[in-house]
Amino acid sequence: MKIHGGLAKPGILDFSSNLNPLAPPGFVIELIRGCDYSTYPDYYYTELRATIARFNGVNEDEVVPTNGASEGLYASLMVARLLGLRGCVIVSPNYGDLEFEDYCRLIGFRVTHHVMPHGESSFTLGDVKAGEGEVVLLSNPSNPTGTLHGRDELLEIADAAGLLIVDEAYINLSDDPSMSLMGSGHGKVVVVRSLTKELRLPGLRVGYLYSTNDHLVELVRAILPSWNVNNCADEVVKGVYGKYAEAYSAFLKESRTEIPRLREFLVNGLSELGFRVYASRANFILAEAPIDAERLYGELLNRGIAIRTPRGFIGLGGRHVRIAVRGVEHEERLISEVKGILSRV
Repeated sequence: MKIHGGLAKPGILDFSSNLNPLAPPGFVIELIRGCDYSTYPDYYYTELRATIARFNGVNEDEVVPTNGASEGLYASLMVARLLGLRGCVIVSPNYGDLEFEDYCRLIGFRVTHHVMPHGESSFTLGDVKAGEGEVVLLSNPSNPTGTLHGRDELLEIADAAGLLIVDEAYINLSDDPSMSLMGSGHGKVVVVRSLTKELRLPGLRVGYLYSTNDHLVELVRAILPSWNVNNCADEVVKGVYGKYAEAYSAFLKESRTEIPRLREFLVNGLSELGFRVYASRANFILAEAPIDAERLYGELLNRGIAIRTPRGFIGLGGRHVRIAVRGVEHEERLISEVKGILSRV
């Protein structure tokens, strides 16, 4: 079952998709305008891999370009099965909970969910149980909870499991990107990244996978289709991580400075309306609304605003909603509309 945010129609104020509120920077728009679609991309993505590797401080042989993070996650799970792993542990709630459960069962995995424990104010990773015959799938920071897992606790999971796949789509927008496992050198770690959230261009569909396991990387490349990354995405990433690498690093730093301020404004506004907001270190929040999430979603959509309901996530209740951090003007409108809805309940 595939259920995602970001499906709002044009003209809808979209809080359902977790995109960088400061993006896209001007130099990215210029790169897109200069895209050439008249030739095939480089079959081996030699320059693209080298540019990604150089920006992240890793070896180019450890990098595989992908058509967004989703392709990297699907490919990693398939390779885990080809390597003989028989169990899949999904740390939930997590992006694509039901979608990845269906896929894992389809390719022959035995699937279990480790549901993250939580108290009144926050979710924690908890004690993830996984053995050598199992692959563990999780996101860091956790989507939808916003919890940022510690690097050491993730490496402990990798030590015990057969493979650890970490979706780091939001790590560069988190409060502490040093928690990333990029460059960890751990042979049982796969890191999957996406640029589309950072750039606020989800339609660009580009990301990459990192692993120091040569055999795993070879298998991933073998199962991916030819030319899986289009010319425009190729050129944008080479520009962002190459020619504009310094400017892009500064842009990400500015984003990480601004997002906590915008997040605090959103949290305070919703808390005053009776929402229980869980601690987040990402560019989105998870909250428990005073009314049913589907009802709130419908009422807001009628007012031109979209949020994310708990559908598709394991371990959330009927009042949980995920809301992206946006600019203050947009957040003020959301808070005002929610206040009006609740006043009539």
